[in-house]
Amino acid sequence: MPHFIGADFRWDQKSEKLHGTYLHRGFKAFDLVEIDVSTGKIRKVYSESSPTHVTNNNIFQRLENGQFILGTEKSGWNQLYLMDWESGKLINRITDGEYVVKNLLSVDEQNKVIYFEAAGKEKEVNPYYSFVYKVNFDGTGLQLLTPEKSFHDISYVEGKNYLVDNYSTVDEPTVSVVRELKTGKIVHEISKADISNLQKRGYKSPTPFYATAKDGETTIYGIFFLPTTFDSTNNYPIIDYTYTGPHIDITPKTFKAGLIGLQQPMAELGFVVVTVDGLGTAGRGKVFNDVSYNNLGDGTTDHVVAIKELAANYSYMNVDKVGIFGHSAGGYDAARAMLLHPDFYKVGVASAGDHDHRMEKAWWPEMYMGYPVGDFYNEQSNITNAENLKGYLLLAHGGIDENVNPSATFKFAEALITAGKDFDLFIWPSHNHNFGRTNGDYFTKKRWDYFIEHLMEEKPVRNYQIKTD
Repeated sequence: MPHFIGADFRWDQKSEKLHGTYLHRGFKAFDLVEIDVSTGKIRKVYSESSPTHVTNNNIFQRLENGQFILGTEKSGWNQLYLMDWESGKLINRITDGEYVVKNLLSVDEQNKVIYFEAAGKEKEVNPYYSFVYKVNFDGTGLQLLTPEKSFHDISYVEGKNYLVDNYSTVDEPTVSVVRELKTGKIVHEISKADISNLQKRGYKSPTPFYATAKDGETTIYGIFFLPTTFDSTNNYPIIDYTYTGPHIDITPKTFKAGLIGLQQPMAELGFVVVTVDGLGTAGRGKVFNDVSYNNLGDGTTDHVVAIKELAANYSYMNVDKVGIFGHSAGGYDAARAMLLHPDFYKVGVASAGDHDHRMEKAWWPEMYMGYPVGDFYNEQSNITNAENLKGYLLLAHGGIDENVNPSATFKFAEALITAGKDFDLFIWPSHNHNFGRTNGDYFTKKRWDYFIEHLMEEKPVRNYQIKTD
């Protein structure tokens, strides 16, 4: 087994055999295997492949009756299947439809009922919102248990009869309740978030929006943040906070996520800050996700389309002054956006960026960019496109980053120098991958200052200390 593809094996009830998932090099196929530890014999229980990639965290649960529950994207949507363990053959589909099953909450083998979380099934609701459902093993009796049109953040302990549901949206404060697992009935209201103190300070919740993606057809979703001093007669520069990594969707969905993040503090400086989940990101089915396959370099094009659409609807947004920032895969995005859309993005801050996927950890590019390596790796490298830079760019990296190797930023910097491009470079010698986060630090100020100076065209406060107490 290649060293970079981990394996999660578990013992059976008698501790005689191990079972788990083996992922093939390139992540285009997986095998569910059983290992007899006394003989070393490996039995292939089930296999699945894809022309793009298979997920590395399929839903899987063995049952005591010789069956197992499997969740995969083979239909184009992550759905549940009841399978026979000995033959590996399908017994019946459990769920079916154009929505995404996210995880199992509980499996009641005695009554043959499954409780799970899913998104995208409810109509006229943000397709990223998570809801709880129950369904019978044979696929009948599908029932929604959390009907409020919000994102439901669930806390549940296996085997218990109740769950805690914290539901909210970015502009509707959190309500916390205890629900009966079997019916979804609310048996106790724990609390309703009191935001009166925030309102006294002038806090305005971020505004949800939707736009049409670069394909001219698909609806994509995002939110934008305004300063508490917002004046609709003013003209605000726009900053795009990006992370188009195809394994997640980053636009906040809950009140807490909208409140506590990098966006609102940035907006308070006098910007409109936009976050959007474009084509190729997670949470909306395989076809949506596969747009990024062999194509991670085009993730911010949807952002350009969305921001232009927003600016056409809101006169206070200055589409001639747009900046972008991101960290890690978002650092690649931010720099890539400056090179791919040099006339649109005027200022960028790219921290801890994986600027060439040929230099990344193996699983990330091989799963989402594709294997074997093709010309598209070179074409979408920031290093090989350095000559396209027009605007102001700040590169940053931790000197001991154990996640994304600092050499990626060094090589990109060297390529910019070779191309005769002006840019700025910040290395934090003592830091790893974790800097510039929501608690605020020295680099947070550097990032703020860069946009104040080059996008707002004002002089930042020197030697300002962020108070984090």
